[in-house]
Amino acid sequence: MTNKSYNTPAHAPMFPDPFVPYESPDYVSLYAVTKVNEEEVRRILSFTPFEYVSNEAVISITDFSKCNKIAYMDAAVVIPVKYGDKYGGYYIYEYENNDAAIAAGRELWGYPKKYAKISLKEENGVFYGKVEKGGKVFLEITGEKSEEDFIPLVEPKTTPHLLMKTIPNPSGGSSVRQIIERDTSPDFKLKEKLQVSVNVKIQSTEREPLDLLQPVKILGGGVIKGDFYATEENGWGKIIGDY
Repeated sequence: MTNKSYNTPAHAPMFPDPFVPYESPDYVSLYAVTKVNEEEVRRILSFTPFEYVSNEAVISITDFSKCNKIAYMDAAVVIPVKYGDKYGGYYIYEYENNDAAIAAGRELWGYPKKYAKISLKEENGVFYGKVEKGGKVFLEITGEKSEEDFIPLVEPKTTPHLLMKTIPNPSGGSSVRQIIERDTSPDFKLKEKLQVSVNVKIQSTEREPLDLLQPVKILGGGVIKGDFYATEENGWGKIIGDY
């Protein structure tokens, strides 16, 4: 008998073991910096040990399709939070299109990943991002390059990621409730970053009330291109508390 595997099933693991290190060259992320409904942000945080910082949110659609361990696409809504003396980003919604990537992020670190169909493409200087589930598009971001001069965009602090990892108790409730800190940003190799004119459309799904984030006020947006690395030094997370 072997007990080396840390994910299920042990004889045919859901995701590569070990998962870190991994890399995703030619990463592309389209994002919008927004203000959302403060009341809803505070309601969401009432389920967490995190403190409210602001009602800003970064909404993104990101291409990890060249990842060497698992090819996937990602969409996320992240808000700035405070935990003790730490400031970082808490994922309130996150979606991916690969079950192995979903399992890895949830089981290892507590990212709140769920499945969705996700696409991101660029045509004639316009970026189109779309997220859908059950045939319904519930998140869209468009970003267009422009010759106009943009006012420099002040972005909220969303790294390190501050996460809640919960392992259910087989008889009900939870047996493990950990706060995880993770920050891969020191290893990211930026190739290009530009501001773009963005538009965001969101709708609720059957189980996610995204409409409660309305009204969404766009503060600005951008596109990031580069090489993503989750290294042995920074790719893992660390436990910084319990809740």
